[in-house]
Amino acid sequence: MKSKIGVAAVVGLLATALSATMATAQCTPEPTYPGVMIKFDADAWAYETAYTASTSISAPGSQLTVVGLVSVFCNPFSDLNPADPNTEYTFIWDGLTSLGTVTTPAGLSLRYSTKYVGGGFRIYAGSPRNAPTAVTLPALPAPGVVPDAFVDGTMILSGAMDTLIVLYTRTSTGSFTTASFRADYWATGGTLYDRVGDAINPLTGAWCVVPQSTPKAGTCTLPAGWSAHPNGKWDTPITVPAVPSTWGKIKTLYR
Repeated sequence: MKSKIGVAAVVGLLATALSATMATAQCTPEPTYPGVMIKFDADAWAYETAYTASTSISAPGSQLTVVGLVSVFCNPFSDLNPADPNTEYTFIWDGLTSLGTVTTPAGLSLRYSTKYVGGGFRIYAGSPRNAPTAVTLPALPAPGVVPDAFVDGTMILSGAMDTLIVLYTRTSTGSFTTASFRADYWATGGTLYDRVGDAINPLTGAWCVVPQSTPKAGTCTLPAGWSAHPNGKWDTPITVPAVPSTWGKIKTLYR
């Protein structure tokens, strides 16, 4: 019995180490920005109050919410482990109001553009792990589960978002291409706010819509009520290093 427990412990440690190694590999800085700060992948979804899946149209005034689980933490949160069996890291974007989907011809394709304003985000550390995953995602509405399971625990970071822009293109065959989202964010609070500060940086990624009628390339099949499957990242805030100076030098700037 002791040997079995020992083997289990070793396997657990190896799994944790492997998870940490894989996460580190995804923290490589990008050429344009300082690099990934927080990443989310398979376990993130969007839903709206006035979205028509059959036409992929968001009505003006529709309220968008995005919930999910963090998959990777990089600097300055590299000490946090999203695979920790005892702690779950979840997030929510809410307060996002649609200005309505605008469609424009793009050759034989149709380009969809939707702007959402007034949004904010919150990231939580909670226990036990009770939020749905891609395997257990329920249909909506799901009282007591969505968004409840994604907003329990301690809020480690919160912030505001400027206009969230969602773009995707539908080809003449009904397939979707170049689906993406982008907004700029800045942190405003949370227990780990001091690690980030209020610098403005991008929140970007892919946006996979639900099928219009039958599954097509570039669409995601989700339980009823969900509108899209996003995956993306918060980039690490850019900070401007302090430059040593003297009072004399500062005074020359105003002469």
